[in-house]
Amino acid sequence: MQGPQLKVIKMYKIENGLIHGSSFALHVDRIEFLTWRLNEETEEFWVKLHTTSGKEIRLKVSEENLRDIVDWKYNDNYELKLGDKYDLDY
Repeated sequence: MQGPQLKVIKMYKIENGLIHGSSFALHVDRIEFLTWRLNEETEEFWVKLHTTSGKEIRLKVSEENLRDIVDWKYNDNYELKLGDKYDLDY
């Protein structure tokens, strides 16, 4: 028997060139690159925002939110292609 479905709470907000959450705020220009990995158990993505200072901000997001972050960072100039369910890249 499965327990109740967990509600995903968005851990951040994007506005005015900033991404911010309860304990961070970062301008898009301070993000050097992004990495992510699918958590197959929850179907969420673990995203790291790698900063120009060498620090990381880690978020858990849905696929839709991952696409929003990639669009925000790369000004809609990058088409995100995720691998299939067996982690095979395109």
